[in-house]
Amino acid sequence: MRKRWTGLATSVVLIASALAVQGTIAAKANHVPGGSWTLFAAGDIADPDSGSDELNAALIKQGIAADPDHTRVLMLGDGAYPDGSLATYDREYGKAGSWGDFRDKTYPVPGNHDYGTQMTSSNSGYRQYWNARLAEMEAAGGNTMSDQGGWYSFDLGNWHVIALNWACGNTTQISCKEDGPQAMWLDADLAKATTAGKHIIAMWHGARFFSQNDNGGAGTPAGPSTDSGKTNILWKKLQAAGADIVLGAHHHNYERFDRMSVEQPAGAPVEDKQGQVDPNGMRQFVVGTGGGGLHKFTSHPDAVGSQARVDNSYGVLKLVLHENTYEWQFLSSGSPGEQPAGTVLDSGCDSTHLNPGICGAGGVTTTTQPGGGGSTTTTQPGGNVDPNRKGYWMVGADGKVYAFGTAQKFGDAGLTPGTSAVDLEPTPTGGGYWVVDDAGGVAAFGDAVYRGSPDSLTLKGDEKVTSLSSTQTGKGYWMFTNKGRVLTFGDATHFGDMAGKPLNAPVLDSIVTPSGKGYYMVAGDGGIFSFGDAKFYGSMGGKPLNKPVQSLVPDSDGVGYWLVASDGGIFAFDASFRGSMGGKPLNKPVTGMVRYADGYLMVGEDGGIFNFSSQQFLGSLGSTPPSRPIVSVAALG
Repeated sequence: MRKRWTGLATSVVLIASALAVQGTIAAKANHVPGGSWTLFAAGDIADPDSGSDELNAALIKQGIAADPDHTRVLMLGDGAYPDGSLATYDREYGKAGSWGDFRDKTYPVPGNHDYGTQMTSSNSGYRQYWNARLAEMEAAGGNTMSDQGGWYSFDLGNWHVIALNWACGNTTQISCKEDGPQAMWLDADLAKATTAGKHIIAMWHGARFFSQNDNGGAGTPAGPSTDSGKTNILWKKLQAAGADIVLGAHHHNYERFDRMSVEQPAGAPVEDKQGQVDPNGMRQFVVGTGGGGLHKFTSHPDAVGSQARVDNSYGVLKLVLHENTYEWQFLSSGSPGEQPAGTVLDSGCDSTHLNPGICGAGGVTTTTQPGGGGSTTTTQPGGNVDPNRKGYWMVGADGKVYAFGTAQKFGDAGLTPGTSAVDLEPTPTGGGYWVVDDAGGVAAFGDAVYRGSPDSLTLKGDEKVTSLSSTQTGKGYWMFTNKGRVLTFGDATHFGDMAGKPLNAPVLDSIVTPSGKGYYMVAGDGGIFSFGDAKFYGSMGGKPLNKPVQSLVPDSDGVGYWLVASDGGIFAFDASFRGSMGGKPLNKPVTGMVRYADGYLMVGEDGGIFNFSSQQFLGSLGSTPPSRPIVSVAALG
């Protein structure tokens, strides 16, 4: 593999960052082929006991400033606590530095608190505060100006956004039925959108699907089926029209779902109502993280189709809408105790139902399988993968990434103070990468998807993460620790580890076998530990070394491997010796090595590259050393 472990911190962080959104936003008011629009979305926002709404607002303002003509905001209900009155909206939502600063770019939907703390039949405060926007939407064919209205739609390029009123039921006197005015209006609106060939987003306050959480701290967890009576009819109509996304809130946390249908799978209990994953359904995002007190997920199993959950951070969802794809990022607000503002805690990309496109530079599209399965990452033919591409990346202890050749830089990892980056792992397509720190925080860029990190109870004492390896599908990864422990995320399989066994030296590196059905670990004394279908060819364990071993790299034919020490010495086991730096002067120690064509590539702490292969040298940092030591090198292709 690639790296050297540098142990700095004992704190454990949960970072899930970063899809680097590429592409210039270039759309005008209506439809511009090839153009893109950016949306920021959240609900449950302005709480007098929280300053997180202002921090979220600051993130949104940065996005608007970057492209004010093509950036809009979706307010997913419960904009002002506790009661949604006009006075509360003016005082909380409208205070300087909060979301009222971009009211002219915001499209709202009403939430339950917008009808008062006891869900009355009036949302007059909400309607008065949003009068200018709602009057505009009424004039365009919506029904927004009465207590029992609250639905409208608008276009952004070739996308059609539908705002609906979730607060139906006896107390609000809004019909939830199929022959009610909202459902009938939706039928007509969807007919127009589908005739025009639009991609469709729907938004309302509640969440049709959600994992159990404390939902207000009352101690009674909310179940994943309680919203079905309000939204099943709407969901079915939207799915029949080919809608792509549903946005909701109400639960004060973040949760992303697979494409979902409300239809129950065969044999499911009648009372379950969790629906099922359906490639023809909509992807749901629950974004109740605008500023109201957070709701924690319980120990109950995750809801069917749940793919990502965050309950310890306020934040906003950023959606970038392209011609036939969309990308998402959930951004941390940077509130006290959270990751730095703008840290990406969840990210990804998907294609639309109509004229599906291809996501990312690697030609990767998120698809789904019918039944109970989750997302599947599929490499599409005709993508942008160049079989002749050549390049490599390095990453410093500060998370800064350097790219050479045709390797693309997608972003730097924002690290929590006290942690150090330890490894960079490319995705199988080369269209992205993960950066992992010594506390197990993961930053995901390009088409890399965050699959999880260890929590505060996982790493013990002075245990630290030292490396990360991807599965063959890119849908999971292994983390390896200095104690020889293996942590699995996504579709990674555990084949065994050295947990609880005595080690003469810490484990510093790991590598997965070509089949993906095993892995090696190497310790600083040159000891090798093989699991699954990884074959043992020998080690330096128990033998004298001038300097500690830093990395293990399998031979290109999958038989044998090389070890490299920090002085550049190479130890070959059933692999051809290509050369070494042993006995030669080095400005800085070697910190990592990676297989490169028919040989290998070493990197020093100063970013110097030593190439022992037939592949072309593509550059280094040797003449311009980085501010922090280089800890990892990874090859493209």
